[in-house]
Amino acid sequence: MVKWIGAAKTNFKPGRQIYKPKAIVIHIMGGSLAGTDTWFNNPAAMVSAHYGIGKNGEIHQYVKEEDTAFHTGKLNNPTWTGLIKGTNPNLYTLGIEHEGQPSVLWTSAMEDASTKLVYDLCKKYDIPMDVDHIIRHHEIYDLHNCPGPCWDKQTYIDKVKSYGA
Repeated sequence: MVKWIGAAKTNFKPGRQIYKPKAIVIHIMGGSLAGTDTWFNNPAAMVSAHYGIGKNGEIHQYVKEEDTAFHTGKLNNPTWTGLIKGTNPNLYTLGIEHEGQPSVLWTSAMEDASTKLVYDLCKKYDIPMDVDHIIRHHEIYDLHNCPGPCWDKQTYIDKVKSYGA
């Protein structure tokens, strides 16, 4: 079950212009779910994500999927091949934050909730379940090791795919 939290109006933009989600960006909060709830509702933050997932598997939604969350930051040495030149990636990605720190392993409850959510989003928006469409924040903005070394991308994607088996 997803709990609606919302975000301050300064922390997202209504709509996506002409774009629809084509990729999902995985983030680590660098803190707690409660702290992220508060931060995304602080008008001075100027950041948000569509979802946040707690260590216990609780899912919070901050921004509607049809709206643009401010989660990717500016481009910095991007390696993601799916970038649309001259277009802010926030317009065509969904952002999911995860409770914890980059150097801490995810709980099974958090990973289960996250992979199921990503599976559902991929099905809803016809997003391929592969390494080019489920990406690390670090692949857009390399100044943060986000989601960190404890997140194994291929294992995660394999688990996402397993829901369709």
